[in-house]
Amino acid sequence: MKDAIVEFGGYRIRVRSRGAARGPHALVLAGMGETAFTVEPQTRALRDLGYTTHVIELPGFGLAPALRKETARFSQLADLVLAVANKIGVESAVILGHSLGGGIALHIAVQRPAFVTGLILLAPVALGRSLVWTYKLFCLPLIGRALLRPSKSVSPRYLRYFLIGSGRRNDDRFIKRVLRRDRQGAAKVRSMRAIVWANQPAIWRRFLLFALPGGEQMTFTLGGRVGALANIPTLVLWGSQDRVISARDAALVRRANPKAEVHVARGVGHLLPLEAAEWANEHIARFDALQLKQLHPDTRSA
Repeated sequence: MKDAIVEFGGYRIRVRSRGAARGPHALVLAGMGETAFTVEPQTRALRDLGYTTHVIELPGFGLAPALRKETARFSQLADLVLAVANKIGVESAVILGHSLGGGIALHIAVQRPAFVTGLILLAPVALGRSLVWTYKLFCLPLIGRALLRPSKSVSPRYLRYFLIGSGRRNDDRFIKRVLRRDRQGAAKVRSMRAIVWANQPAIWRRFLLFALPGGEQMTFTLGGRVGALANIPTLVLWGSQDRVISARDAALVRRANPKAEVHVARGVGHLLPLEAAEWANEHIARFDALQLKQLHPDTRSA
Protein backbone atom coordinates (compact mmCIF):
# COMPACT_ATOMS: atom_id res chain seq x y z
CA MET A 1 0.00 0.00 0.00
CA LYS A 2 1.33 3.42 -0.91
CA ASP A 3 -0.01 6.95 -1.13
CA ALA A 4 2.07 9.36 -3.20
CA ILE A 5 1.81 13.06 -3.98
CA VAL A 6 2.96 13.87 -7.50
CA GLU A 7 3.71 17.46 -8.48
CA PHE A 8 3.04 18.45 -12.07
CA GLY A 9 2.28 21.78 -13.73
CA GLY A 10 1.95 23.59 -10.40
CA TYR A 11 -0.54 21.02 -9.07
CA ARG A 12 -0.35 18.39 -6.34
CA ILE A 13 -1.99 15.13 -7.38
CA ARG A 14 -2.60 12.36 -4.86
CA VAL A 15 -2.21 8.78 -6.08
CA ARG A 16 -3.45 5.86 -3.97
CA SER A 17 -1.61 2.71 -5.07
CA ARG A 18 -2.49 -0.75 -3.81
CA GLY A 19 -1.28 -4.20 -4.80
CA ALA A 20 1.96 -5.85 -5.90
CA ALA A 21 4.41 -3.45 -7.56
CA ARG A 22 5.01 -5.81 -10.49
CA GLY A 23 1.55 -5.19 -11.91
CA PRO A 24 -0.20 -5.44 -14.27
CA HIS A 25 -1.34 -1.90 -13.62
CA ALA A 26 -4.80 -0.34 -13.61
CA LEU A 27 -5.43 3.40 -13.42
CA VAL A 28 -8.73 4.36 -11.78
CA LEU A 29 -10.34 7.74 -12.52
CA ALA A 30 -13.45 8.84 -10.65
CA GLY A 31 -16.15 11.18 -11.95
CA MET A 32 -16.69 14.92 -11.61
CA GLY A 33 -16.09 15.90 -8.00
CA GLU A 34 -16.10 12.28 -6.87
CA THR A 35 -13.65 10.54 -4.56
CA ALA A 36 -12.13 7.07 -4.47
CA PHE A 37 -15.22 5.98 -2.50
CA THR A 38 -17.44 6.02 -5.61
CA VAL A 39 -15.29 3.54 -7.53
CA GLU A 40 -13.97 1.58 -4.54
CA PRO A 41 -15.98 -1.59 -5.38
CA GLN A 42 -14.42 -1.75 -8.86
CA THR A 43 -10.94 -0.81 -7.57
CA ARG A 44 -11.12 -3.67 -5.08
CA ALA A 45 -12.38 -6.04 -7.78
CA LEU A 46 -9.41 -5.18 -10.02
CA ARG A 47 -7.01 -5.93 -7.16
CA ASP A 48 -8.75 -9.27 -6.60
CA LEU A 49 -8.08 -10.01 -10.27
CA GLY A 50 -4.35 -9.42 -9.75
CA TYR A 51 -3.96 -5.77 -10.76
CA THR A 52 -1.97 -3.10 -9.01
CA THR A 53 -4.47 -0.23 -8.79
CA HIS A 54 -3.63 3.47 -8.84
CA VAL A 55 -6.50 5.83 -7.98
CA ILE A 56 -5.54 9.25 -9.33
CA GLU A 57 -7.30 12.27 -7.82
CA LEU A 58 -7.48 15.34 -10.04
CA PRO A 59 -6.28 18.66 -8.58
CA GLY A 60 -8.88 20.13 -6.25
CA PHE A 61 -10.77 16.85 -5.97
CA GLY A 62 -8.16 15.61 -3.52
CA LEU A 63 -5.50 18.20 -2.76
CA ALA A 64 -5.29 21.96 -3.33
CA PRO A 65 -4.77 23.97 -5.44
CA ALA A 66 -7.83 23.69 -7.62
CA LEU A 67 -7.66 23.27 -11.37
CA ARG A 68 -7.34 26.42 -13.44
CA LYS A 69 -9.46 26.94 -16.54
CA GLU A 70 -6.42 27.33 -18.78
CA THR A 71 -5.23 23.80 -17.91
CA ALA A 72 -8.58 21.98 -17.65
CA ARG A 73 -9.36 20.89 -21.21
CA PHE A 74 -9.88 17.16 -21.67
CA SER A 75 -6.69 16.82 -23.70
CA GLN A 76 -4.78 18.56 -20.90
CA LEU A 77 -6.33 16.37 -18.20
CA ALA A 78 -5.31 13.33 -20.28
CA ASP A 79 -1.75 14.69 -20.44
CA LEU A 80 -1.80 15.26 -16.67
CA VAL A 81 -2.84 11.66 -15.95
CA LEU A 82 -0.20 10.32 -18.35
CA ALA A 83 2.47 12.48 -16.68
CA VAL A 84 1.44 11.18 -13.25
CA ALA A 85 1.55 7.59 -14.53
CA ASN A 86 5.05 8.19 -15.85
CA LYS A 87 6.22 9.60 -12.51
CA ILE A 88 4.98 6.56 -10.59
CA GLY A 89 6.59 4.19 -13.10
CA VAL A 90 3.53 2.94 -15.01
CA GLU A 91 4.35 2.40 -18.69
CA SER A 92 1.02 0.85 -19.71
CA ALA A 93 -2.25 0.14 -17.97
CA VAL A 94 -5.88 -0.80 -18.10
CA ILE A 95 -7.88 2.37 -17.38
CA LEU A 96 -11.16 2.27 -15.49
CA GLY A 97 -13.07 5.55 -15.54
CA HIS A 98 -16.49 6.68 -14.39
CA SER A 99 -18.26 9.66 -15.98
CA LEU A 100 -15.63 12.42 -16.27
CA GLY A 101 -12.98 9.79 -15.54
CA GLY A 102 -14.27 7.73 -18.45
CA GLY A 103 -14.04 10.75 -20.73
CA ILE A 104 -10.43 11.34 -19.69
CA ALA A 105 -9.70 7.65 -20.27
CA LEU A 106 -11.10 7.94 -23.80
CA HIS A 107 -8.96 10.99 -24.54
CA ILE A 108 -5.88 9.18 -23.22
CA ALA A 109 -6.64 6.26 -25.52
CA VAL A 110 -6.95 8.59 -28.52
CA GLN A 111 -3.80 10.55 -27.66
CA ARG A 112 -1.61 7.58 -26.72
CA PRO A 113 -3.22 4.26 -27.65
CA ALA A 114 0.00 2.31 -26.97
CA PHE A 115 -0.31 3.16 -23.27
CA VAL A 116 -3.79 1.66 -22.91
CA THR A 117 -4.06 -2.13 -22.62
CA GLY A 118 -7.80 -2.00 -21.96
CA LEU A 119 -10.68 0.38 -21.25
CA ILE A 120 -13.38 -0.13 -18.63
CA LEU A 121 -15.83 2.74 -19.03
CA LEU A 122 -18.70 3.32 -16.61
CA ALA A 123 -21.19 5.84 -18.06
CA PRO A 124 -18.39 7.86 -19.70
CA VAL A 125 -18.70 11.41 -20.92
CA ALA A 126 -17.11 12.51 -24.24
CA LEU A 127 -18.76 9.94 -26.49
CA GLY A 128 -21.83 11.85 -27.67
CA ARG A 129 -23.76 14.99 -26.79
CA SER A 130 -26.29 13.74 -24.28
CA LEU A 131 -25.25 15.35 -21.00
CA VAL A 132 -28.10 16.41 -18.72
CA TRP A 133 -29.82 19.60 -19.96
CA THR A 134 -28.74 21.57 -16.88
CA TYR A 135 -25.18 21.38 -18.23
CA LYS A 136 -26.22 24.19 -20.57
CA LEU A 137 -26.87 26.38 -17.54
CA PHE A 138 -23.47 25.55 -16.04
CA CYS A 139 -21.90 27.00 -19.21
CA LEU A 140 -23.55 30.40 -18.84
CA PRO A 141 -21.24 32.80 -16.96
CA LEU A 142 -23.40 34.18 -14.13
CA ILE A 143 -25.88 31.31 -13.92
CA GLY A 144 -23.13 28.71 -14.00
CA ARG A 145 -21.21 30.39 -11.20
CA ALA A 146 -24.38 30.49 -9.08
CA LEU A 147 -25.15 26.82 -9.68
CA LEU A 148 -21.58 25.62 -9.23
CA ARG A 149 -20.93 27.05 -5.80
CA PRO A 150 -19.62 25.37 -2.64
CA SER A 151 -22.12 23.55 -0.47
CA LYS A 152 -21.89 21.12 2.41
CA SER A 153 -23.14 18.23 0.31
CA VAL A 154 -25.51 17.20 -2.46
CA SER A 155 -29.13 17.34 -1.34
CA PRO A 156 -30.95 14.00 -0.90
CA ARG A 157 -33.60 15.19 -3.38
CA TYR A 158 -31.01 15.92 -6.09
CA LEU A 159 -29.30 12.60 -5.41
CA ARG A 160 -32.55 10.64 -5.76
CA TYR A 161 -33.79 12.48 -8.84
CA PHE A 162 -30.65 12.95 -10.93
CA LEU A 163 -28.04 10.44 -9.82
CA ILE A 164 -29.80 7.27 -8.69
CA GLY A 165 -32.10 4.92 -10.57
CA SER A 166 -35.36 3.42 -9.39
CA GLY A 167 -33.64 0.29 -8.06
CA ARG A 168 -31.98 2.18 -5.16
CA ARG A 169 -33.93 5.45 -5.11
CA ASN A 170 -35.93 4.50 -2.01
CA ASP A 171 -33.05 2.78 -0.24
CA ASP A 172 -32.59 5.23 2.64
CA ARG A 173 -29.57 3.42 4.02
CA PHE A 174 -27.81 3.61 0.65
CA ILE A 175 -28.71 7.30 0.25
CA LYS A 176 -27.34 8.17 3.69
CA ARG A 177 -24.11 6.26 3.01
CA VAL A 178 -23.53 8.20 -0.22
CA LEU A 179 -24.34 11.55 1.41
CA ARG A 180 -21.93 10.90 4.29
CA ARG A 181 -19.05 10.59 1.82
CA ASP A 182 -19.95 13.62 -0.32
CA ARG A 183 -18.22 16.91 0.47
CA GLN A 184 -18.41 19.94 -1.83
CA GLY A 185 -15.42 21.99 -0.69
CA ALA A 186 -14.37 25.24 -2.33
CA ALA A 187 -11.37 23.72 -4.17
CA LYS A 188 -13.49 20.90 -5.56
CA VAL A 189 -16.16 23.28 -6.85
CA ARG A 190 -13.54 25.57 -8.43
CA SER A 191 -12.07 22.56 -10.22
CA MET A 192 -15.52 21.53 -11.45
CA ARG A 193 -16.15 25.05 -12.77
CA ALA A 194 -12.75 25.07 -14.48
CA ILE A 195 -13.51 21.80 -16.29
CA VAL A 196 -16.97 22.96 -17.39
CA TRP A 197 -15.77 26.35 -18.62
CA ALA A 198 -12.58 25.10 -20.29
CA ASN A 199 -14.41 22.48 -22.37
CA GLN A 200 -16.99 24.56 -24.19
CA PRO A 201 -17.16 26.74 -27.29
CA ALA A 202 -16.44 30.47 -27.27
CA ILE A 203 -19.12 32.46 -25.47
CA TRP A 204 -20.67 33.88 -28.65
CA ARG A 205 -20.98 30.39 -30.11
CA ARG A 206 -22.35 29.09 -26.84
CA PHE A 207 -25.41 31.31 -27.13
CA LEU A 208 -25.88 30.33 -30.78
CA LEU A 209 -25.78 26.65 -29.81
CA PHE A 210 -28.00 27.04 -26.75
CA ALA A 211 -31.06 25.62 -28.56
CA LEU A 212 -29.07 22.73 -30.07
CA PRO A 213 -29.12 19.57 -27.90
CA GLY A 214 -25.60 19.03 -26.63
CA GLY A 215 -24.19 21.92 -28.64
CA GLU A 216 -21.99 23.11 -25.78
CA GLN A 217 -20.35 19.66 -25.67
CA MET A 218 -18.99 19.79 -29.22
CA THR A 219 -15.48 20.76 -28.12
CA PHE A 220 -14.76 17.60 -26.10
CA THR A 221 -16.84 14.78 -27.57
CA LEU A 222 -14.77 12.37 -29.64
CA GLY A 223 -17.31 11.71 -32.38
CA GLY A 224 -15.74 9.81 -35.27
CA ARG A 225 -12.43 9.47 -33.42
CA VAL A 226 -13.94 6.65 -31.33
CA GLY A 227 -13.25 4.39 -34.30
CA ALA A 228 -9.52 4.78 -33.61
CA LEU A 229 -9.99 2.72 -30.45
CA ALA A 230 -11.20 -0.39 -32.27
CA ASN A 231 -8.04 -2.34 -31.38
CA ILE A 232 -8.23 -1.60 -27.65
CA PRO A 233 -10.21 -4.15 -25.60
CA THR A 234 -13.17 -2.16 -24.29
CA LEU A 235 -15.93 -2.76 -21.76
CA VAL A 236 -18.74 -0.21 -21.44
CA LEU A 237 -21.25 -0.37 -18.57
CA TRP A 238 -24.23 1.97 -18.22
CA GLY A 239 -27.44 2.40 -16.25
CA SER A 240 -30.70 2.45 -18.22
CA GLN A 241 -32.01 5.33 -16.05
CA ASP A 242 -28.89 7.50 -16.20
CA ARG A 243 -30.16 11.11 -16.21
CA VAL A 244 -26.72 12.68 -16.38
CA ILE A 245 -25.33 10.96 -19.49
CA SER A 246 -27.80 8.97 -21.56
CA ALA A 247 -27.14 5.27 -22.09
CA ARG A 248 -27.91 5.94 -25.76
CA ASP A 249 -24.28 6.97 -26.09
CA ALA A 250 -23.29 3.34 -25.58
CA ALA A 251 -24.46 2.67 -29.14
CA LEU A 252 -21.65 4.94 -30.41
CA VAL A 253 -19.08 2.54 -28.97
CA ARG A 254 -20.86 -0.49 -30.35
CA ARG A 255 -20.93 0.99 -33.86
CA ALA A 256 -17.30 2.12 -33.78
CA ASN A 257 -15.96 -1.05 -32.18
CA PRO A 258 -18.06 -4.17 -32.81
CA LYS A 259 -15.70 -6.14 -30.55
CA ALA A 260 -16.42 -3.93 -27.54
CA GLU A 261 -18.55 -5.35 -24.74
CA VAL A 262 -21.51 -3.09 -23.94
CA HIS A 263 -23.97 -3.83 -21.12
CA VAL A 264 -26.81 -1.72 -19.73
CA ALA A 265 -28.24 -2.35 -16.24
CA ARG A 266 -31.99 -1.87 -15.85
CA GLY A 267 -33.22 0.49 -13.14
CA VAL A 268 -29.74 1.93 -12.50
CA GLY A 269 -28.75 5.60 -12.65
CA HIS A 270 -25.51 7.52 -12.97
CA LEU A 271 -24.01 6.20 -9.74
CA LEU A 272 -23.72 2.78 -11.34
CA PRO A 273 -20.38 1.95 -9.61
CA LEU A 274 -22.20 1.99 -6.26
CA GLU A 275 -25.78 1.22 -7.28
CA ALA A 276 -24.91 -1.96 -9.17
CA ALA A 277 -21.45 -2.78 -7.82
CA GLU A 278 -21.87 -6.56 -7.92
CA TRP A 279 -23.31 -6.48 -11.46
CA ALA A 280 -20.48 -4.24 -12.66
CA ASN A 281 -17.79 -6.35 -11.00
CA GLU A 282 -19.13 -9.55 -12.56
CA HIS A 283 -18.85 -8.01 -16.02
CA ILE A 284 -15.34 -6.71 -15.23
CA ALA A 285 -14.20 -10.17 -14.11
CA ARG A 286 -15.63 -11.77 -17.27
CA PHE A 287 -14.07 -9.08 -19.48
CA ASP A 288 -10.72 -9.60 -17.81
CA ALA A 289 -10.88 -13.36 -18.27
CA LEU A 290 -11.95 -13.24 -21.92
CA GLN A 291 -10.07 -10.21 -23.27
CA LEU A 292 -7.39 -8.94 -20.88
CA LYS A 293 -5.77 -11.89 -19.15
CA GLN A 294 -4.13 -13.08 -22.37
CA LEU A 295 -2.27 -9.75 -22.60
CA HIS A 296 -0.32 -10.30 -19.39
CA PRO A 297 -0.56 -13.97 -18.35
CA ASP A 298 2.81 -14.07 -16.61
CA THR A 299 2.17 -11.28 -14.10
CA ARG A 300 -1.16 -12.38 -12.72
CA SER A 301 -1.67 -13.79 -9.26
CA ALA A 302 -2.97 -17.34 -9.07
